[in-house]
Amino acid sequence: MHLIRPDIARTKSTFNGNGLGDREHSPRASCNSAFSELRVLNDVKVSQNHARGAALFVEGQQPRGLFILCKGRVKVSIASPEGKTLTLRIARPGDLLGINSSLSGQPYGATAETLERCRVDFISRSDLLRLLEWDKQICVGVAQALSLKLTNVVEHTRLLLLSQSSAEKLARLLVKWCDEHGKQTAKGICINSGLTHEEMGQMICASRETVTRLLAELKRKKIVNLVHNTILVRNREALESVARC
Repeated sequence: MHLIRPDIARTKSTFNGNGLGDREHSPRASCNSAFSELRVLNDVKVSQNHARGAALFVEGQQPRGLFILCKGRVKVSIASPEGKTLTLRIARPGDLLGINSSLSGQPYGATAETLERCRVDFISRSDLLRLLEWDKQICVGVAQALSLKLTNVVEHTRLLLLSQSSAEKLARLLVKWCDEHGKQTAKGICINSGLTHEEMGQMICASRETVTRLLAELKRKKIVNLVHNTILVRNREALESVARC
């Protein structure tokens, strides 16, 4: 995991594969986020490209600002002093990252790491706070982002605490992914999570071995099929039965 340097320059640079990312102050660059496309942000946002494995920010780090995910996926996780990791969510285009700390001034409460090459718009904390004082659209956008984040926390808490077994947790996670980014095909619902079994285990508080065993069991029952990091849900009804949806 490569940590992004805290000095964010409004200059162009060439991507060098070291995780630091391209930087370009480019107000005309499109972003798959209604919030980032607000015209009032054009003069303050900085467009960046990051390689897989780059850390946008790290748990405990002082907040530098807000990151708007335009393209790609980012893993948001927390860790214990012993090194145990819990993945809270996989952020997707349109998500705002680091919003809580940017508003409160408290250290980032989680680590945000890119799962693939990503494009991100960055807004410094000082610029964000200044805009919040006088622009209604910014206030509404931040409020909507916080509301969505709270909904995601509630849903993940439901998955972790109200499921009776690891099998039920995994099945619920797969059903959730079917709804969020699954693609319907002639053979079933295709989920391209891009996560390893260990990373999936971090989302449901289970070991890598447990996830591998449970996926093999679902495959044996012809509920899913596995091709590398792609999961094909062949029988959603049976999967929902395991998840007790």
